[in-house]
Amino acid sequence: MDKSKDTSVIKEELERLREKLNKDVVKNIEYKNNEDYESLLATSRELDNIIIDYIKSFNK
Repeated sequence: MDKSKDTSVIKEELERLREKLNKDVVKNIEYKNNEDYESLLATSRELDNIIIDYIKSFNK
């Protein structure tokens, strides 16, 4: 895969994770249970990893 395709895939993944994170935040605020909080943390970590990959792709 070339750099532009990598960047495109990473951007799509970022957008998907942002949407999921927003939904998880709303759920956590509404229900405040541990399962939703763990889901929120997992999504946040995944988003962090994608952001790191995105930054690394520009440093190549």
